[in-house]
Amino acid sequence: MTERGFTLVELLIALLITLLVVGAALLLARAARIALTVEPASMDTVRRLREGSDALAAAIASAGGERGIGEDTEPLSAALPVLRLAGTAGTEFSELIVTRSVQGGRGRLASDQPGPGGSLTLETADGLCPRSGDVCGFAVGDVAVAFDGRGHFDVFIVAAVFEPLARISPRAPLTHAYRADAWVVAVRQERLLLVSQPSGARTLTRITAAGAREPILDGVTRLRMSAWGEASPPALHASPMTVGFAQYGLSPPATVEIDPEGIFADGGHCMAAYDSATLVSTLAPRPPGEDDIAPLAPADLDDGPWCPHDDAPDRFDADWFRVRRVDLELQVEVLSEEFRGPAGTLFVRGGAAAHDSPRWVRDRGVRFSVAVPR
Repeated sequence: MTERGFTLVELLIALLITLLVVGAALLLARAARIALTVEPASMDTVRRLREGSDALAAAIASAGGERGIGEDTEPLSAALPVLRLAGTAGTEFSELIVTRSVQGGRGRLASDQPGPGGSLTLETADGLCPRSGDVCGFAVGDVAVAFDGRGHFDVFIVAAVFEPLARISPRAPLTHAYRADAWVVAVRQERLLLVSQPSGARTLTRITAAGAREPILDGVTRLRMSAWGEASPPALHASPMTVGFAQYGLSPPATVEIDPEGIFADGGHCMAAYDSATLVSTLAPRPPGEDDIAPLAPADLDDGPWCPHDDAPDRFDADWFRVRRVDLELQVEVLSEEFRGPAGTLFVRGGAAAHDSPRWVRDRGVRFSVAVPR
């Protein structure tokens, strides 16, 4: 600078410095503006992934419930498969079905049900019949399960109660007419599966036994589940006049008990039979994998032995009783397509973001395992 002012060189240098500072400020402002929009979308994706995995884990961990059933307060898992997987895709599943006992109705049949659509008459003795509610704790609209310890079970909705005769009626005919001494217990049954939306997105949804739908998680791009179970068949112990003991699954009937349907020999059912007067399990051993439990592919859970028997309309594979762990893979996408790039490695469903856009929020996933209660 001279007495006459700034030189041309000095002005050019000052202008250059000013342009560099302004350019850097604009770049920082642009990066900040992108961060202000991308970061919340990214955090929302992580939050939804965590909430979805928590919901799946909670459903599996609650299978069976904590309330005992029967006179000896056995777990519900000793009478029916409280956790099943469906929606097979290759070697994995995509749908979860959970049944658990809840506080409410509980009772034992006092007489044979006249037919699959007939009323269920319950014993009213203390200890077998709760005094709350209308009939043994049951009220119209309750969800209940009837089971007989031989593999028959039906989840149904109570359509009517008749207190003077201690009767409850199912909304729809059951698959089987239950005999005296079968049990009826209040339960909650729910299915967790993916439901497709008009946009092509999929929502993890809970569907109750009454048909109510509850969206849990939007933007799911993948849900895969695989099952692990007991490698060895259950240890069994017979009893001459009362129900025996099973390490897991259905307890063997009394040695002299006759199958009311005439399908199995005395003292046997779909999970227990006699071989040269020795009580044995009908389940086959499986090669153990990690943690001494065996991987159970969909084919392993759909090939028998069948309970309650091979020709039953409601038959299920007895191997469901051996499930002890479920491995899950859950993946979600950002909800707005402006943050999704072309479909490929990072995005299952492509979006509107350009190939090299800094606004990408990639799909996020998690893998985890949940133990099934015994």
